[in-house]
Amino acid sequence: METVIQHPLPIRWYRILIGIGVVINMTFAIPALLFPNELNTLLGLPLQAFYPWLENTGMLLIGISLFYLPSGFWAARYPLYDWLCVLSRLIAVLFWLYLINSSPYPDAFTPLLYSDLFMFVALGLLLYLGVSPAYRPQAMLQRGLCAALAGLRCLFSGRCRKYSIITLLVVGFVGFEAWYNLLRVVPQPGFSSDEEHFKYAPIGLGMEARIPLYIFSVLPKVCPQQMPTASAAEGWKAFGFIFEPGHSLPVGLAQRQIGYPSVEPNCALCHTGRYRQSSDEVATAVPTAPATFLNLERFQWFLYDCAASSDFVSNTLQQINAQYDLGPIESLFYRFLIVPMTRTSLIKQGKEYGWQKIRPEQGPGRTDTFNPTKMVIFGFPDDSTIGTVDLPQIWNQQPRESMYLHWDGNNNDIRERNYAAAMAVGATPNSVLPDEFKRVTDWLLTHKPPSWPYALDNEQQARGQVIWQGQCASCHEFGKVNTGQVTTSLSELGTDPYRVNSFTVGLVQRFHQFKTPPFDFGAYRKTYSYSNTPTDGIWLRAPYLHNGSVPSLWDLLQKPEQRPVTFYRGNDVIDTRKVGYVSDQPGTDSDHYFLFDTRLPGNSNAGHLYGTDLSDSEKWDLIEYMKSL
Repeated sequence: METVIQHPLPIRWYRILIGIGVVINMTFAIPALLFPNELNTLLGLPLQAFYPWLENTGMLLIGISLFYLPSGFWAARYPLYDWLCVLSRLIAVLFWLYLINSSPYPDAFTPLLYSDLFMFVALGLLLYLGVSPAYRPQAMLQRGLCAALAGLRCLFSGRCRKYSIITLLVVGFVGFEAWYNLLRVVPQPGFSSDEEHFKYAPIGLGMEARIPLYIFSVLPKVCPQQMPTASAAEGWKAFGFIFEPGHSLPVGLAQRQIGYPSVEPNCALCHTGRYRQSSDEVATAVPTAPATFLNLERFQWFLYDCAASSDFVSNTLQQINAQYDLGPIESLFYRFLIVPMTRTSLIKQGKEYGWQKIRPEQGPGRTDTFNPTKMVIFGFPDDSTIGTVDLPQIWNQQPRESMYLHWDGNNNDIRERNYAAAMAVGATPNSVLPDEFKRVTDWLLTHKPPSWPYALDNEQQARGQVIWQGQCASCHEFGKVNTGQVTTSLSELGTDPYRVNSFTVGLVQRFHQFKTPPFDFGAYRKTYSYSNTPTDGIWLRAPYLHNGSVPSLWDLLQKPEQRPVTFYRGNDVIDTRKVGYVSDQPGTDSDHYFLFDTRLPGNSNAGHLYGTDLSDSEKWDLIEYMKSL
């Protein structure tokens, strides 16, 4: 065999370049371990305060640097080892290409791509020129293939044959079971009805946003101490979930199976309401109406606090085994992988949403729409803003196309708005199901709000219509120039400013940078007031104003100082006179109710003085007409 080194000079430069690479790696690794947030900011990446992505990267770079050192000191002594060092740079190039094409932060990874590409080309060229032909890739691959074939012949001959076959069978069995229990995609049954599809079909959330079905079904029994006290026996209904006959899951939770069966929220979770005329009636569920009774924040923190309990894994396994008949292998996956992974994911999410604890409690029917996107998705630092708003209706979207909606009129593209909402609850460009999503979006275009289900006074309505046309229609009726636009300054409108201030210029810029199909958020803009929303189905959209701070239309037509300072949210009984939900008392099942305090930050009921100067009789006439919108 000929000598390894053919030309010493390229090998000398190869050693120098390996050393430079190690220094560069350590220059990145040490700040990644000690100052990860500062380095994230420098790279334009989100602050990962609770998930040590950069710390892991730093440790990986230290390991790679140790791997490079022998090649730097003794280059060409072990040529196969040297070529593996070169190959590692090519693998890094492919990894950066993947991140550039799949991440919302391509600019952060482009310099890393170029540096590794340079090192791959330079190291490979120097090594190729420095070693003799027998130690260049093509010759070494040829010898390696011959050796591998000889090794395989040896493994499957003589006494080795039996053990090799057994090893292959074991590896194949383990691999199959891992695929079957963790990765196998099971097609979901379709829904013939668009409404059923809206309520129960998945839209495609990422793995961390899904909860294994068996775990979800037993959690109220696993952590009864975390459930609302007087409502623990009701299970998930205690948080305002709506259950329909014939369905084991509530409206808005879809079953999906990728390996194990799981549940994930869809659009209907936050956009299905209900109402009844008296407390002894069965409530009527209304898809696309605001989920006025869903206490999303309490549901979240039940999951997080439950997962944080020290006996979560053992109690969950005990309850699953009591309720489901798992096979022995399936049980192993739940014991050692699925349940512990779920616990880790929920604890991580609880840390990511810790900012909620330093803001006023949201209560039922409300959520903070863009702070999760800012802090959890894009990694912005907490700016102390409050973005809590009422959950809106989403019916009748066709006449809303091209209108500037969300409460502050920040976007005029229905598909962008829907994808952004899905992203906020865990959908990613790789996980989302575009066909399922399109079916929901298309149905929302023409799905109409329900008509007022009770008696109307025609004479009052006629008088109220005149008032409506004179004082309200120009901003809130379809077909008017100002409807769906931001036309009134916040100083004139006078409503609570917290939500509009929470949507920042920086967030708009980050949305515009996010271009990973099918997600593309180019229509977002920054505004400084609130949009004039259409009022179709207004009778089912209480409480009113963007933050849900006014319980009824009657109260909205009063001067701010005459509006209720506190009231109860969570009742589904309609006040057919004032138009809103009964809100002056908590009811007997008080755990379902939430005392809303307009004196807290983000909860102000001030502003929107339109109609407040009308006489009482004119106000009642106007309300009678608005019932029919």
